[in-house]
Amino acid sequence: MKYLTLFLAILALHGCENNTGGAGDNAKKADKISTSYVDKPLAGRILKYGLFKMVRSGGVVDDPNTSTGKSTAKPVIEQVAATELIPLIKGAQMYLQYRIKPFPDFPAYVDLKQVLKHPEMTLPDGSVSTGAEIPFKGKVSSNQSIGYIGYGFDEDYELVEGDWILEIWHQDKKMIEQKFITYWPTEEETTILQAKLAPIKLKGRPVRSSTTPLPEKEWPYVIVHDIGDDPILKEVVPLAKP
Repeated sequence: MKYLTLFLAILALHGCENNTGGAGDNAKKADKISTSYVDKPLAGRILKYGLFKMVRSGGVVDDPNTSTGKSTAKPVIEQVAATELIPLIKGAQMYLQYRIKPFPDFPAYVDLKQVLKHPEMTLPDGSVSTGAEIPFKGKVSSNQSIGYIGYGFDEDYELVEGDWILEIWHQDKKMIEQKFITYWPTEEETTILQAKLAPIKLKGRPVRSSTTPLPEKEWPYVIVHDIGDDPILKEVVPLAKP
C-alpha cells in the first residue's frame, strides 16, 4: 500500500502542475483507488498445506478446548510435503497456512474460530470425540490475518484413519476449509517417514554440575536438521544457561 500511495501522490502533483481542476480530479481518483482494497468482501485463502514436522515446542499442555483435552504450546513447524495424505505416525503434523483479508477497521487482532472434524476417536477416559471448536485470536497486519492451524499426532489413540477437516470461521462465515486423509503407511514408509519427522538432535555435553558448570562455549545446543540422509545444520539454538 505504501508504494501505491506514493505513486498516486506523484500523479496528483503532476496534475497540479497542469491545472487546478486536474489536481482535484486526480485527488478524487486517488482516494477511490486507495480505499478499493478494503472495500472488497472478506475472503480466505490457503497459502500452504500438507505434512509438517515439529521442529521444537513448549511441550504438550492441558487445553479443555481441544478434542483430546491437550494441545502443543508454542509450536515451531517445518513443511515436509505438500499433500492431503497424512500417514498415521506419532510425530506427524498436518497443518495449513491461511490468509484472510481485508479487515478495514485496522484491528490488532480479530476473533476467529478453528473447527476440527475427524473420525471417531476413543479417548483414555472412554469418551468418544469427533472434533472440536477452538476460538482464537488472529493477528492482523496490513488489513490481513496470516497464520497456521493444524493437528499433530502425539498419542496412539489419536491415530484414526479417515477424513480430517480443518476450517476457520469468522463470525457466521466459513473462510477456510481443508480436508486431509489419514492412512496407515507400510513398514517401509514408516521407517523413512520417522527419519524425516524427527524434530531435533542434541549435540554437546549432556551433563553438567551446579558446582562445576560448563563454560559458555561448551553449552549444549539444539541442532535443527533438514530432511534427508545427510542432515544440514539449519539453526543453532543454545539451551538454558548452566
